[in-house]
Amino acid sequence: MLVPSLFSLVISVFAVLFSLSTNEEIVQVMARGVAAISLVVSLALAPWLILLILSVPVVGTKLVKNAG
Repeated sequence: MLVPSLFSLVISVFAVLFSLSTNEEIVQVMARGVAAISLVVSLALAPWLILLILSVPVVGTKLVKNAG
């Protein structure tokens, strides 16, 4: 499951870079859409340990914001 996740993440990065380098609005929107879909697929295919590592800072910042 790690290889498909990394492949999807690479597609997402290239789509973002492509959307930043082009001047066409439709191409930018489509590239950002591909990047968003690839990022969601990458997170869906990621191993549980990586998801846990990614979720700890998010939960930590929410707890700190609520406590302060």
